[in-house]
Formats: sequence, structure tokens, C-alpha cells
Amino acid sequence: DRTRVHGPAHPETLRARHGLGVNLGRLGRWEEALAESRDVCAIRERVLGPDHPDTLVSRREVAVGLGWLGRWTDALSEYRTVAGARERVLGADHPDTLASRNDEAHCLEQLGRGAEAVELYRRVAVLRQQGASGPQ
Repeated sequence: DRTRVHGPAHPETLRARHGLGVNLGRLGRWEEALAESRDVCAIRERVLGPDHPDTLVSRREVAVGLGWLGRWTDALSEYRTVAGARERVLGADHPDTLASRNDEAHCLEQLGRGAEAVELYRRVAVLRQQGASGPQ
């Protein structure tokens, strides 16, 4: 039991709990997955800071759970938080930022905001293409 051995805020404990949340989701146990992801995200945010890569991975998992529960407006807010932080820290054309913007576009699509989704998908595609043709 990692929590007993390492403590509740230890990186290995949080990594294991993050994996638990992901796998609960894969089993379709979305309420449990969301609760686990939210808890891990809150601890990581407190311990590591809101823009730490591990915190952002956890926040994305919160958004995924919200989406699976049909709570797309809440999911969009989380996806945008992740994308904004990654853009600030990594830059607009970083692969992780682009993946986050793609998540955001998918969420817009689910909300019936197709025109916004198309525009964002296009922006992501252009940035990916520019990155692919850049220095190797």
C-alpha cells in the first residue's frame, strides 16, 4: 500500500492513484474515476503547483471523466485550463499544448459548437504542420 509506505502526497502514491482513476474510467466507473482524479489533481496542485506537468495530466483526466459523464461544459473549462497552462509553460506549438487544444476542440464539438471546433482543429493542424516542417 503506497499511501501507508510513502504517504498520501508522495509522487509514487499519486502516480498509482492516477493510474487507479484512469483504470476505473476504462471499466466505465466514471463517478469513481472522476472522484479519484479530482482528489489526485487537488493534491498535486497543492504540492507541485497548478502548472506542473503531473498536475496538468491529472486535470486532463478530470476533464475526461466529466466528458464521459456528459458534463461537457465543465469538461471544456478543465480542458481550457490545461491548454492555457501548457501554452504558457511550453509554448503554443508544443505537442502537449496541441494535444490539449485538440481535446478542447473535441469538447466544443460535443457541445454542438461545430464552427468553433472546426476553427480550433484548423489552428492545431496548421501548428502541427509547421512543427513537422521545422528544423529536424
